[in-house]
Amino acid sequence: MRKSLFFLVGLSLLLLISLPITTADAVLEFTIPERVEIALSTSVVDLGAPRGSRQLSYEQINAVRVDYRCNIPSEWEVRISATDFSNVDRTIPITRLKWRADRGPYREMPPSGSYAVLARKRDYNKGSGLKHTKTISYRLDLSGDERGGTYTAPITYTLFVP
Repeated sequence: MRKSLFFLVGLSLLLLISLPITTADAVLEFTIPERVEIALSTSVVDLGAPRGSRQLSYEQINAVRVDYRCNIPSEWEVRISATDFSNVDRTIPITRLKWRADRGPYREMPPSGSYAVLARKRDYNKGSGLKHTKTISYRLDLSGDERGGTYTAPITYTLFVP
């Protein structure tokens, strides 16, 4: 009886092993949408109270945080531009405004109609991620011959993707 049991178990295993085995494959697919984003921490920056008595100057440290992200594999850049300060019919050239990113040196604002580069894709390592932040400070030195009043100038940050 034992021999016949071993024979049946062996025969069953042999039949199972010799049966053809089939497989089927499937491909998983998904799409990550392209994301090009830029955001500012504030929409209005007050340069604060003037300093100095003869030549007025203003400075606002960490005035605005610029957050940007681009997951498109191209040589993107973040640009900063502005137009001249204005007050009704009076203007002050925007080139008197200086700006700096994080704790870097102050740079002159380009003339109205031009831009400066705040950041580029090539400034970052491959492992640094896709979302980045820069904190901008402003300093304005006046010549002393400006008329009183409130002056404004729009500053534009652009994430340019060719």
